[in-house]
Amino acid sequence: MKMSKTTLAMLLTVSVFGLSACSEASKDKTAEVEKAAAAKMEQVKENTSEVMDDVSDATSDVYESAKDGVEDMMDVAEEEGAELKEDGLQKLKEACIASKEATDGDPTDC
Repeated sequence: MKMSKTTLAMLLTVSVFGLSACSEASKDKTAEVEKAAAAKMEQVKENTSEVMDDVSDATSDVYESAKDGVEDMMDVAEEEGAELKEDGLQKLKEACIASKEATDGDPTDC
C-alpha cells in the first residue's frame, strides 16, 4: 500500500496533535492531583497542630494535678510528723516522771 506524502504528513500532524492533547490532559490531571495533595497536607498540618495543642494542655493539666497532690501529701505528712513528735515527747516525759517517782527523784526536772 502506497501512501502519498500528503497523506503521510496529515497522519503525522494528526498524531502530533493527538499526543499534544493527551499531554495537556495529563498535565491538567497532574495539577489537580497536586492541588488535592497540597490541600490534604495542609489539613494534616492543622490536625497535627490541634493534636499537639491538646497534648500540651493535657500534659499541663496532669502536671498541675500531680503537683497539687504532692503538696497535699507533704502537708499531711508534716502535720502527722508534728503529731508524732508531740506524742513522742509526751511519752518521754511520762517515762521520765515514772522513773523519777520510782527512784524518789524530783519529777519537776522532767
